[in-house]
Amino acid sequence: MRTEIPQFAIKPLLAIRSGRFWLSPVVARLSPRHGAMMASYRHEQEGRYEQALEVWAELKAQNRTREQSLRHTLRRAKLEYKAGRFADAVRDFSMLHALSPGDARVAQGLESAALRAARQAQAEGRWLDACRMWAEFGRVTAKREKCRRNLRDCARYVGQSAETTQQIQESVEAWGLLRTIDQDSREARHGLEWCHAGLARAAERNGDTTAARRHWTALLEVAPGDRRAQEGLQRLDSGER
Repeated sequence: MRTEIPQFAIKPLLAIRSGRFWLSPVVARLSPRHGAMMASYRHEQEGRYEQALEVWAELKAQNRTREQSLRHTLRRAKLEYKAGRFADAVRDFSMLHALSPGDARVAQGLESAALRAARQAQAEGRWLDACRMWAEFGRVTAKREKCRRNLRDCARYVGQSAETTQQIQESVEAWGLLRTIDQDSREARHGLEWCHAGLARAAERNGDTTAARRHWTALLEVAPGDRRAQEGLQRLDSGER
């Protein structure tokens, strides 16, 4: 375990990793793989995170076991975080979390990266991306109320600008993400009802019965017994006879 490394051994270990040990040039010549690893660690120590990522990516094809691949992905996620590529870090931490949900390092990395990515997306007005990042944050954080509040606000922004079919579909995703975090959210339910009803009517007007049926059915799943959905499905059934 990393925490069990004695303090006096940390500096020599870092020196070896980053290629600053006196035998490092020999090791790099004998093993190009280890030479690339040392170069990546050296770039990281000197704050050149993009270069560290670039070198580290070259090692991906050399992973032979599942454990090697997981370690490679974990370090890549950490470098992406340091480089400010928070959405990429979320992608990698999320994959690792799905494979190892009990790994505290991965959960902590995902929580930090998702928070940074969500804030970044909010600052840039990318509200659907912000919703996605808050949903990732909600998978691992203990700060559930913070997650619900921010995800709700971002979903509202997505819904406010929803006019075209594509925008309404994006609003469906946003409200759906809120519902995964807060199953009892009335606002999420009402948002989904409005979206599915609007998309179903638009599909009927365009003669797309498959899409219309899909959205009326989705509306019934959100609001069982909804009269609009029942009548819409009846119209579709009568038209297909």
